[in-house]
Amino acid sequence: MKIEEIIKEKPHLQSPLELYEKIKNLTEQCKQEKERVKLDNDIALIDIVLKNFSSIFNIPFESISFLKDEIIKSGKDIIKEPDSLWFLPIQSEELSKEELERMLFILSKPFFVFLRKEGQQASFMDTGKCPVCGTDSSFAMITENNEKIMICPLCEHGGSFFRIGCPYCFNKDSSKIEILLDDEEIRAEVCLECNTYIKSFRENHYIKYRDPFLIDLISLPLDIVAQKKGYIRRSPNFIGLRVIK
Repeated sequence: MKIEEIIKEKPHLQSPLELYEKIKNLTEQCKQEKERVKLDNDIALIDIVLKNFSSIFNIPFESISFLKDEIIKSGKDIIKEPDSLWFLPIQSEELSKEELERMLFILSKPFFVFLRKEGQQASFMDTGKCPVCGTDSSFAMITENNEKIMICPLCEHGGSFFRIGCPYCFNKDSSKIEILLDDEEIRAEVCLECNTYIKSFRENHYIKYRDPFLIDLISLPLDIVAQKKGYIRRSPNFIGLRVIK
C-alpha cells in the first residue's frame, strides 16, 4: 500500500508518514550505495550518510558537513556504536534541542542498518533486546504458526521471542498481560508487572502494508491510548518517537 493512499485514509498521520518515507529512502539509498561501492572505510561511510541526508531532506550539505568533524573529534566508533551519534555535544542557534536530537537520530539509522548482516538469524530469547545492536524492541509480528518475531526499530533485525511474555521483565504469566486493540486489531500487549507494553500485529497486516515499521506508525493512536493509561513504551519507533502525545 502506497504512502499517498494511507495518508488519504489517515490524514491525521500525514506528518509522521511523510517523515517515515524520507527516513526509509535514506536508509535504503545509503545501504545500496555502501554495497555498490563496497566501502568499509568509516570516513567514506560518514560521507555517504551525510550526502544522502542532505539530498533527501533538502538541506545544504555545507550546513551539516561540520558533523563529520564532530564525529571524528568525538573519538567514537560510529560504525560499531551508532548510538554515539545521539550524544555528540552539538549546539545550534538554528535548531531547537528537540530538532537537533531528531536529526541525530535520523542520521544514526543507516549506521544501525549497516550493523545487520543479510540473512543473520538470532533470537531475542536471552535478553529480550536486539541481539545485533542491543536495543529494546517494542514491536512484534505474530506469524501464521503463532510465533512471535520481535523487530528492532533501529537495525531492523527480526528474531523470535516467547509467544506470551514481556521482553523487559520476562513476565510470562498470561494473567498479568492485558491486550488493547485498535480498529485494525493491532494489539498493545500490556505487562502489569513492569507497566510497559509492546505492540504486535499479524501477518495479514504485513500483507496489506508490506513494512512492519509502517504498521507501527499507522497504529500511533494505540500508543496514545496505552500511554494515557500510564503504560510505557521502552524503545522509539522508526521516526524516533517513544512518548506519543
